[in-house]
Amino acid sequence: MAEAFHLPWEYVDHLIKPGLLTTGGRVKLNQYLCSTRSNGGNDGATSFYKNFRWIRTASGERLHDHVGGSAIDLALKGQGNDKAFVKIWNFMLKNKDLLDKYTVEVCDRAKKDGSKNTRKSGKIKRMYFDKMSDAQALQTMVEDRFFGMDCIGFVANYLIWVGEWDRYHSVGARHYPRDVCKINIDDITEVKPLDFMCWPGHVALIDWVWKQLPDKRAQIDMCQSSSGKATGPQTNEYVILRQTGQKSEGGKRLFTIDGGNPAPPVRGHFTIWRREGFWY
Repeated sequence: MAEAFHLPWEYVDHLIKPGLLTTGGRVKLNQYLCSTRSNGGNDGATSFYKNFRWIRTASGERLHDHVGGSAIDLALKGQGNDKAFVKIWNFMLKNKDLLDKYTVEVCDRAKKDGSKNTRKSGKIKRMYFDKMSDAQALQTMVEDRFFGMDCIGFVANYLIWVGEWDRYHSVGARHYPRDVCKINIDDITEVKPLDFMCWPGHVALIDWVWKQLPDKRAQIDMCQSSSGKATGPQTNEYVILRQTGQKSEGGKRLFTIDGGNPAPPVRGHFTIWRREGFWY
């Protein structure tokens, strides 16, 4: 555990401003993708990886071996690492002929009943790379939900990016206070950058604390990956953090948020936690 020399907003900008550098140009990872059906599912990504990861190039190489099976599994779940996405995209650009060997489904978020929501289907090369530049094709595939990050993927890969973790650790959002950030913050005046905001099913990071306000409020920036006005990895600026008079079932202070630009998509009550020895 050590000092972080880059704040979460810098990781957001690494992902989307200007984006990840591929051999075909920069691509913004500005999409939310989560395998949980209630959070939209990953049907399009599943249709892509289930075939493409196993097809061999003329030299016998497979994406599964080139990137690594566990790295692809994480990308499929919405928890892939930025370096893995670049490897995947560069492999695609080098082997475009393989992209017409099978059909994929372009799927919007799963329907409310959890069923698949297919918009169209076809061959990747014909739908994307035959119609636009390489960077535009990959960017459109991001927008069509073949690639993206969920909240856990964003926070975990930020911790890897700044060197706090040396590899991915599989921790559900509700277990972050138990396994990742064990120091509970009870008072709003104690909140600092890199504190974790933990909902029962969502996790985000406090990026900066601008000032304390009357009535147990503070003006902050926060970073997360979610699906709202801004989709995917995002920085929400000038959010009003508010300490409530309520506590969780476990006796921890509850906070809530208001405002923000763009508006944070996840609201409601949450707790705030700190990782020992991790600071900016």
